[in-house]
Amino acid sequence: MSEGNIEIVQRLIRAFKEHDDGRIASMLASDAEFESLTLQTYKGTGGLSEYRRNLDEAWAQWRLAADRFIPAGRERVVHLHRVHGRGRGSDLAIEQDIAIIWTLRAGQVVRGKAFLSQAEALKAAGVEE
Repeated sequence: MSEGNIEIVQRLIRAFKEHDDGRIASMLASDAEFESLTLQTYKGTGGLSEYRRNLDEAWAQWRLAADRFIPAGRERVVHLHRVHGRGRGSDLAIEQDIAIIWTLRAGQVVRGKAFLSQAEALKAAGVEE
């Protein structure tokens, strides 16, 4: 696993947090897919930005924290993190540990799959902690 893949995913997450759609798109392959926790799949270089806009619509506020990036073979990186949010309308507060397995090809992200359980994501990626 190239340390470069971890750096790419770190830059992607930073761009996601900063709402920088141009930088996000530059790191995604044209056939990229992201499967959210709701099992909705977002496709293409604009898919991850569309997902973030959907989060902005559903949540009055949200943020990602406690980022950890773990190599999972040559082409995958597991991103462990905590989501903090407050529901729009409901004012419901959440704090949840989640994970995303990112798959890369030739320096670009081609797939992301979100998991509600960090342990499940690590197992799916074949990583032992």
